[in-house]
Amino acid sequence: MGTDEGEFGNYIVVRDAANGDVQAPPEPGMYEVRYILREGSKTIASVPVEVTEPNVTIAAAGEVRAGETIRVTWTGTVSGRDYVNLVPLGTPDDEFGVYTQVRDDTEKDLKAPDETGLYEVRYLLREGSRVLARQTVEVLAADAQLNTGGEILAPDTGTPGSTIEVGWSVQSESADQRITIARGDQAIFTWLSATKITGAPPVAMTLPDEPGVYEIRFLDLSNQAVLSRKTIEVK
Repeated sequence: MGTDEGEFGNYIVVRDAANGDVQAPPEPGMYEVRYILREGSKTIASVPVEVTEPNVTIAAAGEVRAGETIRVTWTGTVSGRDYVNLVPLGTPDDEFGVYTQVRDDTEKDLKAPDETGLYEVRYLLREGSRVLARQTVEVLAADAQLNTGGEILAPDTGTPGSTIEVGWSVQSESADQRITIARGDQAIFTWLSATKITGAPPVAMTLPDEPGVYEIRFLDLSNQAVLSRKTIEVK
């Protein structure tokens, strides 16, 4: 509203149609839809339109290991052509890092960078490259322990087939909590062995016979939550 006569924003050519769709601007405020005569760029009709701020949210885990995938969820999609963008903290809003288009989805997996540090996952409006929602994510070392509601206490290494003691502390209780041993690349809710929590820590667990890097996980199956993950090298 108030733009000089003959200046253009987002527009379409009338052709033989009696209606059409025009992309709204990225910034909230008062605007005008104008019918502009091509000859002389004269406005012969106009109507005011208020563009309001969309309610967009974005969420992801606060910590992720370098090179792992991170699940990003969002609400309030504005356009399927918008982006979810993972960039180092402080990157200009219009620059891209690891990204994907929103399309018709409400969640996507992004691959975390190989370099540790603070990053930001953003909902990026395609129109105007404006960030509508953001959340900080810390990328940790590939062997870092991840705690999202608890902590696992276990050695960093062990010998094949040996028995170790695993302790823990958690912030919540549920009907079915388990400590599992899994391969590092194994799906979260699958495992090589599992112990159901029925009493106080610690519990004894047997390490795999094959050398390699494994993961000890504290899982809350009742709430489908991962409370802690710790790597252990069997050698």
